[in-house]
Amino acid sequence: MAAPVIDVDIREKRFGDTPVLGEVRFSLTVGQTLAISGPSGVGKSTLLRIVAGIDHDFAGQVRGASSTAMVFQEPVLLPWRSALANITLATRVPPALAAAGLEEVGLGDLADRFPGQLSLGQQRRLALARALAANPDLLLLDEPFVSLDPDLVEEMLSLTERLLSARDVATILVTHTESEARRLATRFARLSGAPAHLIEG
Repeated sequence: MAAPVIDVDIREKRFGDTPVLGEVRFSLTVGQTLAISGPSGVGKSTLLRIVAGIDHDFAGQVRGASSTAMVFQEPVLLPWRSALANITLATRVPPALAAAGLEEVGLGDLADRFPGQLSLGQQRRLALARALAANPDLLLLDEPFVSLDPDLVEEMLSLTERLLSARDVATILVTHTESEARRLATRFARLSGAPAHLIEG
């Protein structure tokens, strides 16, 4: 059996006196994508922040992944930098590699454009290219297709599917949409309860 890319063992996460997450345990190996669903406010984004190493204030431990990249609900791009610079500055990859990443997501001709000159769909493509540029061990996707119209969702699903299949990466996808989960994921789980627990299957 392959060694896990990430091993998550959270016993509890609180905000002040309020418990948000209870027991959350799972491991992921290369090539696996775990889709996590659950109602708004249940703690899905909080869980991703813990796994990403952004939030350290919890009981438990997260082991594994030497490199992690995250795609947020909104693209979170540097508005005063070009598409190419948004990748090179964030990841420190050389310009040629960043340019190849832009080409891979269909933005090869837009390397000099600023985020404000890109459509929302193009900004989402740029955010995905930036996340994958340095070949992370673990990719975190926090509702990456929200606010897109159905045609753009389909385009982004096809693109993401293709990019993941070409890489040795473990992925966690947070989504409210079952069709997105079924399209991209190899495993499925749900956060529910108060505090929230992870139920896989």
